[in-house]
Amino acid sequence: MLTIDLQGEKIDLMPERALWWEREKTLVVADLHWGKTAHFRKNGIAIPAQSQNKDEVRLAQLLQRTKAERLIIAGDLFHSRSNQQVDLFAHFRKYHQALRIDLVIGNHDILKQEDYERFQLSLHDDCLTIDPFCISHDNISSTHFVIHGHIHPALRIKSKGSNQAAFKLCCFAEQENRMILPAFGAFTGTHLLDAADQKHVYLVAEDKVIQWK
Repeated sequence: MLTIDLQGEKIDLMPERALWWEREKTLVVADLHWGKTAHFRKNGIAIPAQSQNKDEVRLAQLLQRTKAERLIIAGDLFHSRSNQQVDLFAHFRKYHQALRIDLVIGNHDILKQEDYERFQLSLHDDCLTIDPFCISHDNISSTHFVIHGHIHPALRIKSKGSNQAAFKLCCFAEQENRMILPAFGAFTGTHLLDAADQKHVYLVAEDKVIQWK
């Protein structure tokens, strides 16, 4: 975990690829893509079903450890249309009934309205504003500092003076007016950023978050 000052707020960047806002007792994540493995398996692509289970366990452990009262999902909670894994979200919800869950709708969140109601989610179309932040799925124009997902940011790292091949790490990327969250879902792609374009870069390195820039 790495604690930073963001717009005057104490924010913890978690190696589980989540943001913890202690003052609000709120955990913020993006791009879980719940049900993605089942979507691929349904289309004949062999993907281990355990990928989804690990994400669920990781999220549950984070909620337990932080004692979060609120979970904000910055888009793409689900990957596609309803499938067996999406239905299993009801299992997760059953064991977190007291948790307030807000979902800012992402481009992959295309379930029917009654599905979201069944999961007791508070929906937000473009942005959820909690001063001093606007939490959205994509970067949007706002008078508030924007925290968003969608991009699945990563950085390619190569040790100086090393002959080893470069490797890729997920990251939190901060610019003047926004923070890009890494994708929470383990079975997601990544988009490589140029560190020169970022004010700060915080790398997710196994069980640590390291300020790279």
